Amino acid sequence: MAHNRTAAVLLVLGAILPAGVVAAQAPPPGQAVTIPADAEIEGIPEVRIDTRHGEVTRRVLDRLEADTARLTVSAQDGRLRWTSRDNQALRVETSEASTYLSAGPGRYIRLTRLHDRIVYTEHVELEDGSMTWWGELRIRLPR
Repeated sequence: MAHNRTAAVLLVLGAILPAGVVAAQAPPPGQAVTIPADAEIEGIPEVRIDTRHGEVTRRVLDRLEADTARLTVSAQDGRLRWTSRDNQALRVETSEASTYLSAGPGRYIRLTRLHDRIVYTEHVELEDGSMTWWGELRIRLPR
């Protein structure tokens, strides 16, 4: 029954609003990010979420906190390294919507191109919870 109500609401919206208006409100699809072999990656987090024992804390970071939690990845010896996390080697995987840099289970960076920006999620699982940051990313090439 709930499915029929949803379909009816969508039909009503389609009848009231022009089709282009409904489609324009859908979120833009993300795109994977190509990382050049000699890239330097820097992310400035805007939000941090901590989970511990069922508690969730979300904080918008001020400039000092964002600078302290800055994400850095660099190319070293032909591999990407998570330089802001003990220089861990990263494995690169790509889907249509995102590029994943993974250091193992529960430790990854997801990069997504949205229009003219690259946004990222940095996630680190801990023994008693996890930490996740969201922010905007810059990719620099050496000169």
